[in-house]
Amino acid sequence: MPFEHLNITLPVQLREALDDEARREHTKRSTLIQRAVALYIRVAEKTRLKELLKEGYLEMAVEAKAVTHAFRALDRESLKYVD
Repeated sequence: MPFEHLNITLPVQLREALDDEARREHTKRSTLIQRAVALYIRVAEKTRLKELLKEGYLEMAVEAKAVTHAFRALDRESLKYVD
């Protein structure tokens, strides 16, 4: 995978926390930033997918309710013949 050099600006406290974590993990700042960005993107994609699924399920619920309502009279009629 090719890499590209980026210049970023961080608040001093965040940079210090990044350096502390890099030391604890025995890795470089850039590695931690790569991991953090990759994790953020995965979480954001999952959040968007959950929202799309939620919208889809809500639409399906409306359709299911309409079908149930449309067949209610037929259900009542057919139940007349059940022992």
